[in-house]
Amino acid sequence: MADVLCYGSICADLRIWLPRWPMPGSGVHALRSAWSAGGNALNEARALTWWGVQPLLYGDRLGDDPAGEVVATELRALNLAANIERDARVATPVCHILITPDGERTIIALREGTAASPPPPEALAAAQIVSVSRYGLYTTEVALAARRLDRLVIVGDVLTPTEPLAHAADVIVTSASLLDPDPLARATDLHYVRGAPVFLTDGPRPARVFVAGVWYEVLPPVQTVTDSTGAGDIFRAGVTYGVWRGWDWPAILAFATRAATEQLTTPPTEGSLRAIRSPV
Repeated sequence: MADVLCYGSICADLRIWLPRWPMPGSGVHALRSAWSAGGNALNEARALTWWGVQPLLYGDRLGDDPAGEVVATELRALNLAANIERDARVATPVCHILITPDGERTIIALREGTAASPPPPEALAAAQIVSVSRYGLYTTEVALAARRLDRLVIVGDVLTPTEPLAHAADVIVTSASLLDPDPLARATDLHYVRGAPVFLTDGPRPARVFVAGVWYEVLPPVQTVTDSTGAGDIFRAGVTYGVWRGWDWPAILAFATRAATEQLTTPPTEGSLRAIRSPV
């Protein structure tokens, strides 16, 4: 039996570092650029491998194109390529990620001509934990299928109590920016859909989890942000890992916050991201 199955976006990222955000109608010379494999499902699966978990990974198909080779090369290095299809009829999803000196990123996703391969029912049934983020193709369908199979379902970036993802989730991981203008109240509403603990990130402000009517919080350490790309995926990976280890909710919150913070402050090298050690 596999421990964890990750499903969602799998893409090639082209990071472009800018000295400033360009004014409308003007141009700007980039400082540098780098290709790497990304997407919410791949970012989460990669982090889990750092901590000793070997997850199943499903999501976007890879085209027979240079972007697909960027992703395929890293999947082979991580031993995560078995469930990812190469298909000459489709295009590999590509995200152009524009990064400014404050570490903030703007993502331009190219998805024309892309396709995905959801996990078959037997793969979902074989996993103890199924982690899905809202971004990507068929993510709601996969989360609901896992719910019907009574898997433990972790869902990222849920927005409202009425959407199907909220009704599929045993654990919710989302962000204050998505739940504005009253994120604590909206997170509480998400919790009461079916009692799922709700993890809430909020940049440099305290990260929180709401469980059984109680809020717990952890203040991220003071940091100089170099690149916020993928930090939310690393946080969700930390939550998934803590659930897999059987930790209590405050311990999971502390680990996920530390893992995401280290990602924020460490510039990625081409083709890989920095491994963050598990405390145990």
